[in-house]
Amino acid sequence: MGEVRKMLVVDDEPGMRQLLQSAFEERGFEVSVASNGDRAVDRLAGGHFDLVITDLKMPGRDGFGVLRAVKGVSADTKVIIITAYGSIEKAVEAMQMGASDFIAKPFKLAEIELKVDKLIRKSNGAAKAEVGEEAPKSIVGESEETREVLRMIDKIGPSKSSVMIIGPSGTGKELVAKAIHDASPRKNKPFIALNCASLAHGILESELFGHEKGAFTGADSQFIGRFERAHGGTLFLDEVGEIDPGIQTKLLRVLQEGEFERVGGATPVSVDVRIVAATNRDLRNAIRVGEFREDFFYRLNVFSIALAPLRRRVDDIPVLVDHFLTKFSEETGKEVSEIENDVLNFFLQYPWPGNVRELENVIERAVVLSEEGIITRRDLPPEMYYVPDEEDDGPEPMSSDRRSLVERTDKMEREMIAAALEDFHWNKTKTAKHLGLKRTTLQYKIRKYELE
Repeated sequence: MGEVRKMLVVDDEPGMRQLLQSAFEERGFEVSVASNGDRAVDRLAGGHFDLVITDLKMPGRDGFGVLRAVKGVSADTKVIIITAYGSIEKAVEAMQMGASDFIAKPFKLAEIELKVDKLIRKSNGAAKAEVGEEAPKSIVGESEETREVLRMIDKIGPSKSSVMIIGPSGTGKELVAKAIHDASPRKNKPFIALNCASLAHGILESELFGHEKGAFTGADSQFIGRFERAHGGTLFLDEVGEIDPGIQTKLLRVLQEGEFERVGGATPVSVDVRIVAATNRDLRNAIRVGEFREDFFYRLNVFSIALAPLRRRVDDIPVLVDHFLTKFSEETGKEVSEIENDVLNFFLQYPWPGNVRELENVIERAVVLSEEGIITRRDLPPEMYYVPDEEDDGPEPMSSDRRSLVERTDKMEREMIAAALEDFHWNKTKTAKHLGLKRTTLQYKIRKYELE
């Protein structure tokens, strides 16, 4: 693992603190513990931590309070939230506030160890990204919505203009931002990301623009902010709708003039940075109530990409499942390549309140727990069966012309799949390869068109 990583474990249950402390000390971490949120804040004031694992529900200052305290002193510290049985909505809220991941009780030690390993690898990859060495990522999906996003990325990638990505939490906004960067002439320059919702006002300003030595109490040396680190490349501002209007004014100046001053400084710093912003808020409504500057919005919204929640792009689910099965099988060294048909059917009907991020977590957990090389219902988190359907007004009604086009397309696809299955004597592996589909996608389409 290289350098010693410092971890803080916050939980009011002594057994849980001892379990996590022992497990991660054996893995080479330097682990501190706190029995409640207030003591966690004291620990945070005493030094830097690479990772904080905190229970969400505790007497007094809860996990949300710990998360806010962590992000108030260090934007780079990763936070894993431990949630109680059936608290997926709270976990999603924590992710929106800047948590890196969550895990639901009861969990196996191997599950949380895998999540920590993943965050450490991601942290190492982020450091490499600043010098243009991060391994390429890809957007996975076969729905028309995903194909349209990919078409937009190809069109706007080469531009220098700002981009606004709009969509619910967990839909992959940072992945789209990275794809835009990779499709641009800046692809070999830094890609720097910052979650604006997770930082206090003063910390956010310093993270963006840097500060001079002596700018404020504790500023013992000059600090280079995200804009300077992103020079020549792309700066991704996640949850841009949470930025204070005063900082919006300074950001507008950077967009208009390409320069700024560090906090506590008077010398202009010139930068060449492309801004890609993201939000899950209705910024036009925020403009109406005076929470977001209209001129800043139009500077950011030169191009706009809207990401649909996972429940509205069901065709992506089989492909994503296959992708995550491969990913976590490689990471865990286990050969888990399939899921039972009733599990896939359940996935296709489940509302996915946490979107793609939730699906990824579910598959990660299932791979860890799987004992037979295939995902079964007993490998899924129990709380999934108790999440109510979210209120969903659905997509806009289709016109009769569009509906007939969809019906004709489905009919044509059904006939092609049926013919290929007959040609290959219902060998699904050979049929999927012939059609250029993943095997799980073919299985889904066979059920969709009632071919079995």
